[in-house]
Amino acid sequence: MKPISKLISRYLLFSISLFATTFLFTSCELNDERVGGFPPEGQIWVEVENQDYTFSDPSGTISSLYNTYTENRKSLSIYRTTTSNNVVISNFQVLLTLFDFDDTTPRKLDKENIRLTFSQGNTSYIGAFDKGDVQFEILSIENDVMKANFSGTLELRENPNKKLRIRNGALHIKVRRE
Repeated sequence: MKPISKLISRYLLFSISLFATTFLFTSCELNDERVGGFPPEGQIWVEVENQDYTFSDPSGTISSLYNTYTENRKSLSIYRTTTSNNVVISNFQVLLTLFDFDDTTPRKLDKENIRLTFSQGNTSYIGAFDKGDVQFEILSIENDVMKANFSGTLELRENPNKKLRIRNGALHIKVRRE
């Protein structure tokens, strides 16, 4: 009888250890809540109203908005497009003004210098400069590649009372200087 109870206690100990290890690894927070942590270079990840978007295509109609930093105006524009189900086109733009790209210090930017724009089809939401709770944190800038996190509440352009919440925004973009 003793060997069976020993076997059962070892099985229970193994089960508890396995459960604890699994819980530990699945409950750890990454830079982003998605599996894999941070986006690969060239992508923007953002959660819009509990739906995850991956913006990886810099194409679109406004070529001056593609990941450009204008040193004479100290502004940075990052623009990405994606399609969902090959039908709906979504765009995401980050515009930073009064921004010194040569300051590579990790920092949070003043909301007055940030504009986030999300559009889907003919509907466009904007988190403009001094409005809302837009946050943008630069994690690193190395060799003209920026990593940053962002979030905030955006307003419908035609109706500021209609709002949209974005969370877990992360970008990893190589910037082109003009």
